[in-house]
Amino acid sequence: MRVPRGIGGFLVLLALTSIGCARSRPDAPEPPKTAAPAQPLATDKLIAAADGHLKSGLQLLDEGHLTGARAELDKAVEVYLTAPGGAYADTRIADAYRRTLDTVHMRELEALAAGDGFTEVLPEPASIDEVGSIAMTEQPVTEETRRIAEDAVRQEVNDIPVELNDSVLSCIELYQGRLREWFTEALARGGRYLPQIRATFAAEGIPQDLAYVALVESAFKTGALSRAKAKGVWQFMPATGKEYGLNRDWWIDERSSPEKATRAAAKYLKTLYQTFGDWPLALAAYNAGPGKVQRGLERYKANDYWALRRTRALRRETKNYVPMIHAAIVVAKAPEKYGFTYEPEAPLSFETVALQSAVDLRTISECAETTLDTVRLLNPELRRLATPVAFALNVPEGKAATVKECLGKIPPERRVRFRTHVVARGQTLASIGRRYGVRAADIAQANALSADKRLGRGTELIIPIPAERTTSVASARPRTTAVAQATASGKPISYRIKPGDTLSTIATQYGTTVQHLRKWNGLRGSGIAAGETLTIYTTERSKGGSAASRLDPLQAAAHE
Repeated sequence: MRVPRGIGGFLVLLALTSIGCARSRPDAPEPPKTAAPAQPLATDKLIAAADGHLKSGLQLLDEGHLTGARAELDKAVEVYLTAPGGAYADTRIADAYRRTLDTVHMRELEALAAGDGFTEVLPEPASIDEVGSIAMTEQPVTEETRRIAEDAVRQEVNDIPVELNDSVLSCIELYQGRLREWFTEALARGGRYLPQIRATFAAEGIPQDLAYVALVESAFKTGALSRAKAKGVWQFMPATGKEYGLNRDWWIDERSSPEKATRAAAKYLKTLYQTFGDWPLALAAYNAGPGKVQRGLERYKANDYWALRRTRALRRETKNYVPMIHAAIVVAKAPEKYGFTYEPEAPLSFETVALQSAVDLRTISECAETTLDTVRLLNPELRRLATPVAFALNVPEGKAATVKECLGKIPPERRVRFRTHVVARGQTLASIGRRYGVRAADIAQANALSADKRLGRGTELIIPIPAERTTSVASARPRTTAVAQATASGKPISYRIKPGDTLSTIATQYGTTVQHLRKWNGLRGSGIAAGETLTIYTTERSKGGSAASRLDPLQAAAHE
């Protein structure tokens, strides 16, 4: 079973590990029911306690506070797991437990789909981890493989000497066989970036065929992250990336920028070649580090990479690395000779908009009349679904003017899902967080501060406002009659927000929903501030939060 990655996966994992996959495995025995059944009053209190955590967790999830939501939803499940006799102590507890798991799982999937503008975008596995550790048995290669490779090298113009020894030919056979699908996908994806990579390498005066280093490193995936924490198309480690000018902070990681990382890779490869005077050794150093290669040469008195490869100086990954690059150059430049058919993806085409304020990428996608995935594809260095305050944003070609005009018409409070706050005397991250209904840890992260940082008066802070959910269970379910009629026949009133108010508490007070409050007031998130005014459509029935117009707590949790 594939457990979802990211924010939601903790719930599935918790449920499966806690009850031994009893609901997933047909052969798993039902937990014993020998324990004495809980008393009715105790059962009511237990279910009410779990429902309280469930409701709180779902509300936090709606507001974008994913860490808090996780804690509350974990507690809801934990109530049942630690009950006397366990989660199956009696029929009522078992039914409530299953209902809780189903609700949590449903909302988990929604959370994954909707995302959170301030939650880091999940990376992808790096190819170097997948293919670099393959144990290749260098059996004698076929004469056909050798003949085709020699023919390809003879007909193609290569700007780097390519070896056709048994190690390289074995990699060619690997690409044709075991890694055929992976190699085909990498070739197709490379169409996006190869023209720009070649142009950059030509400008730096290094061989353009080194572009295929990126194929082996990452399969041209900008979000690739290795087990060693190297990232991006060129798999820069944090320290090396910083050394070559790739910035990394809470908002961005330029190792994932194809343009910036390619320039850095060109400079780094050029430096390595100047150090070793040999491209195979330079490539080995790119993978293992120059110090590792230099020590190996000195210890084993080797004079080139292929001699060093026969020693114990290099790990298996580095021993595979250079042959795989040479093989990739041969196959990628003559794919038809090896039976590869694919449609290369078109090079990315975009314009740049200089932003002077932070913007949620979902707002950008609406303004550019494109998808969120397209905006993210054009700006892979963004670690969040929002931009920093000052950022050169790439948008689809022909959309720069449209985006500028669109953003100019959006009121500042709707343009982004965060506010700025000027620190007053005596304020702390905790007190500011309480004022805005935001975790102090989130404010600290957004401003690259430590959690216990003392704030100076006049300091301007970014206050992340929870992201609006893009998926809602309620979208497929009818509202109660009173709520449904509120917009059509209700009378508008103005409500001044008091300290401590949230959209949820206001909605409960007036017998409406958070979604309606957002719609009536043009809100894109759940963040509000004391002193602001909301428009609320009321009816005699809904005013004051009549019980007839409100859902019970568990229904509200499922609908909101």
